[in-house]
Amino acid sequence: MTFFEAVAKCYRKYFVFKGRASRAEYWWCFAAAFLFAWPLRLAETEEGNWFAILSFIYFILTLSVAMPLLAVWTRRMHDVGKSGWSWLFVFVPIVGWILLLRWTTKEGSPVANKYGEPDNHPYMQVKPASETK
Repeated sequence: MTFFEAVAKCYRKYFVFKGRASRAEYWWCFAAAFLFAWPLRLAETEEGNWFAILSFIYFILTLSVAMPLLAVWTRRMHDVGKSGWSWLFVFVPIVGWILLLRWTTKEGSPVANKYGEPDNHPYMQVKPASETK
């Protein structure tokens, strides 16, 4: 899955918390959010006339990526067989962060699990024309 396919899929599934997400989809979406937000955050630290405008843009960008990142995070946890509520481990110092990092980098199950089939295709699965006849 390419960078643009992953980001497009992440935004198409803006509020989708069911199903599974591959490692590539999760990490590309995370990278996109980081790459777009970080320069604005750095520019925001400068004071001047642009401070209010950059603060507003950073706030809107943060809102626009928070929900898709939470959704792809939940689907990523489903891919490795964990509950979407696993993000609460972020509040456990050191050990929680290590667990979360391990789960996001772990290869997902290649077969169906209790959260559904693997979802490694960049777009919705479409039946081939030969199967629809």
